[in-house]
Amino acid sequence: MKTLDVGLLVDSVRSDKYVAELALWGKSRPDINISHLILHPYRRRQPRLLLSRAVFQGILWVERMLLRWSEPHKDHYAVRDLTKIVGRIVQIRPIVSSSGHECRFADEDVEKIKALDLDLLISCGARIPRGAILGASRLGVIACFHGGFWECYHRQPQTGFVIRRLREGAGAGDDLARGSFRTRFYCSLNKANVYKKSVTHLKYLLKTVASSGELPSNERAPQPYPSDPCRAPDLLECLVYACKLLKRISIKAAARMPMLRERFGISVLRGKWDQSMSWRIAAASLSRGRYWADPFLHTRGGRTFCFVEDLVQKTEKGHITALEFIGARIVEHGVALQEPFHLSFPFLFEYRGELYMCPESCASRQIRVYRCTEFPLKWKLEKTLMDGVSAADTLLFAKGGRWWMLTSIDESEAGDHCSELYLFSADSPLSTTWVPHRQNPILVDSIGGRNGGLIIDGERLLRLGQCQGFDQYGQSLRVYEIKEVSQSRYAEELVAEIKPDFRKGIVGTHHLSTDGRTTVIDHVSGYSTA
Repeated sequence: MKTLDVGLLVDSVRSDKYVAELALWGKSRPDINISHLILHPYRRRQPRLLLSRAVFQGILWVERMLLRWSEPHKDHYAVRDLTKIVGRIVQIRPIVSSSGHECRFADEDVEKIKALDLDLLISCGARIPRGAILGASRLGVIACFHGGFWECYHRQPQTGFVIRRLREGAGAGDDLARGSFRTRFYCSLNKANVYKKSVTHLKYLLKTVASSGELPSNERAPQPYPSDPCRAPDLLECLVYACKLLKRISIKAAARMPMLRERFGISVLRGKWDQSMSWRIAAASLSRGRYWADPFLHTRGGRTFCFVEDLVQKTEKGHITALEFIGARIVEHGVALQEPFHLSFPFLFEYRGELYMCPESCASRQIRVYRCTEFPLKWKLEKTLMDGVSAADTLLFAKGGRWWMLTSIDESEAGDHCSELYLFSADSPLSTTWVPHRQNPILVDSIGGRNGGLIIDGERLLRLGQCQGFDQYGQSLRVYEIKEVSQSRYAEELVAEIKPDFRKGIVGTHHLSTDGRTTVIDHVSGYSTA
């Protein structure tokens, strides 16, 4: 088997954890050989310590302390020795631009790299390579660009990344992969999340290249960032950001108080989801410390039932509760499904005359399907569709003679399921062999990238997609009509948007269900850093 021979362009043999993770992963792959470190060290004259730089370093020190509370990202600033992973080193000398953001190399150094006969070079340094080095390997040079600070500073809802094959000229190149994630409330956490996520997509790209021998074609033109990610904040911007950070930390601390915590609820409409009518909440007796979310409707014998996530705030663990709508009342029938781990998103579907539920069981690292043995409170585990996967909010539906699964998978183990949507197919919803779609992931976007329900309207299939806000989970909903789904192509079209303006005092909504006569939507109220 022909391996993909890769070289890493680095400033130093001591690198961040993400480059080391990529190198270790490549070492474990039989089809990928990360064989060389192309070292191009450059020591600039240390400028006198500017006050703005000193203030910013102080802010980052505070953020390092905050990162200790984030299990997936607490080692974000760790430094690794790459020589313990990649044994062969070739050193070349960079010719750095006046801005310090780009570098070129002498012809003899470029020839030295060409002699290695590498398939691909990955730029992992602080400067963007330009000039003849871009043609020193068979497939050229790729680099990953990230946002981080300015998105957090301006409270933008998304922070993005792009993996680009570099070409000569500022901003020139071919975008091979891109995506965006929910912006976190402080810079270091935001960067840690997007770095960790982007490394996973870089691995996925390398596997694709190793399999095909070529870079994937992409007809999209490269898109510039809305702000300059290389520009450091000046003194005034540092002080403004410090004030923003203090305010956000204070809000986070206050939101932990029971009377200020986010509170979920459900609203009910007698009619179709797209009717222009006001929403109203039906009377419900819900004890303190519980909330309902992720409602799914089911009609049986002329009666309208609703299955919801029922989360107990004290334990932060959810189970599935069965409700019934009777007139203006909500009647709670009891616990329908409970496991030792958290359950939510009780998606319902019928197959061969039986009613099934596919709840989110991410904590078990499985996608599970339960069969109803006695409606509505008795359910039995029927199949484990996937094992060893961190997946959330799974939808199953039949189309074109096959069953399709749409689910949000967090392959990076960053604890974020809000952006990456994957598609699989099988001949049965109870199959344990699901075929991944060739477009996977079909969406990498915190706007619409996590499921919020499924509407079947005659022949139309409408997928609800959650829209995440700045440091906010579930700000609003988008409705997409699935136009095409086959083993070669998936396409959907935006048809509507549902914002949290249908009730006073709410700040978000992230789930909707309808049976054509009754529609139920969840919503959240409370404090938010957004």
